[in-house]
Amino acid sequence: MNTHASRRGDGPTGHLVVLGSGPQAEWEHAMQRLAVVGPLLLIDAQTPTWQRPHLAGARTANLLDPPRVLDEVRKLASTWPIAGVLAFHPVHDRAAALLRQEFALPGPSTATIEATTLRHRAAQLLTNAGVDNSGAVHANSYDQALEAAHQVGFPLVCKPASPRTRYAARRVTGIPSLAEALSAATAATWPGTGTVIEPLLDGIEATAYTVDSPSGPKVVAISHTTFDPQAEPALLPVEVVVDAEDVCAPAVEDSASRALSALGHRSGPAQIRMRLTSTGPRIISVATHLTDPLLGMLIEQVTGADLISQAGRHALGLTFLTDENRLGAAAVHFLQGSGATPRLLPPNAAAHSHVTPYATLHPYPAERRVGPLRRSGHLLVSGTDYPQCIARLRSAAAEIRSARLSA
Repeated sequence: MNTHASRRGDGPTGHLVVLGSGPQAEWEHAMQRLAVVGPLLLIDAQTPTWQRPHLAGARTANLLDPPRVLDEVRKLASTWPIAGVLAFHPVHDRAAALLRQEFALPGPSTATIEATTLRHRAAQLLTNAGVDNSGAVHANSYDQALEAAHQVGFPLVCKPASPRTRYAARRVTGIPSLAEALSAATAATWPGTGTVIEPLLDGIEATAYTVDSPSGPKVVAISHTTFDPQAEPALLPVEVVVDAEDVCAPAVEDSASRALSALGHRSGPAQIRMRLTSTGPRIISVATHLTDPLLGMLIEQVTGADLISQAGRHALGLTFLTDENRLGAAAVHFLQGSGATPRLLPPNAAAHSHVTPYATLHPYPAERRVGPLRRSGHLLVSGTDYPQCIARLRSAAAEIRSARLSA
């Protein structure tokens, strides 16, 4: 049975095209929310399985090939009217932009898309507006990367200027490892866009999430990320916490607002990644959409703000103001490791969804590659604040490790 909503008088006049999806445990909440907004058409690299009850139709295509995506959407458009397009992964922004142009769909301006998909372009615009940022330096060759490395100093981060894959950034501690990092970044960038070199900033990793309000974009939530040491030199999240009463909010809100203004983003959900350094926040990247549906679910849980529904309605050209209801904190811990390690989950993991009274286990049907590691599931916890969530995550993860070792 389809769960997508029937058309209402104040609803969309066509279908919402969704570019890409992921594991059911991470994406099902988002699909449920979007299906209420309007009928969904999915374009994905794989034939849909668990997604089918939420869809009106689907086609398969390589999402890194925008012309191919356009061909498949044209086929869908011969049966269903297209009213909007929504992407979560930044690597799908080009396909989304092409669809908006072809079908005259609502969305960010071409200038804003260019500013947010090219990291060095974003850094330049932020600097011109007086917004502290990572200071990404563009490099098209090893000699340019070496010059940039001497400019920013070690340790540094080498990353694609416009990535074709997620988690392609590499930490570089010295000249001997620069060439390998540059090669990896070059292989993961869109042709002709090159790479960037930026300092590895100290401080706390934070991401601000904004929603529409009568006065413009408003920060509704902040997440903090811890990176997995198993993945080094890659920078791969292992824990993310959302605290409704984040103590960093005042500094984050000001920087996020100024960054969005500098890049021309004035409407619709956005997320702004930054480091909270000893001298203040410094912007690392800006996305004109949500990039992680699972975080959308955590944000809704602790703030009451439904960013997923707002993203869907905004993609259809409709207004949607979220309600807020502060409810503590929530967090996710990803169960991941290298392919050479034993399985991360005990054999009977699927039968025990509650690891403790406060933590739930979400195993995946099969391990999937995420950056240099393999991910087999995740833990979700809730609590009153950030410290309690971290403590509960660590306790639950320790129980999983103990169960695996004794299995």
